[in-house]
Amino acid sequence: MPEDFETFLRLWIAENVPHQGERADPAYLDHILRRSADELIDAAAVEGFYGELSQAAKPYGGVAGFVRSKFETTSRGS
Repeated sequence: MPEDFETFLRLWIAENVPHQGERADPAYLDHILRRSADELIDAAAVEGFYGELSQAAKPYGGVAGFVRSKFETTSRGS
């Protein structure tokens, strides 16, 4: 179990957000984003970080928006 939320989130993103150059058509990307958001919610709940995830995702309009931002950041190579 990760020691803190930031570590949990960093590890989850590294393992679950595709690397630069992996592109999908918009309809498929939406499906991937929804599925990834659901998986992140489940993982956060199991690890005891659901509350922290909810707070971190608020500025993005929810977990799906948060995951989308991470996919976009990764696709830009940041």
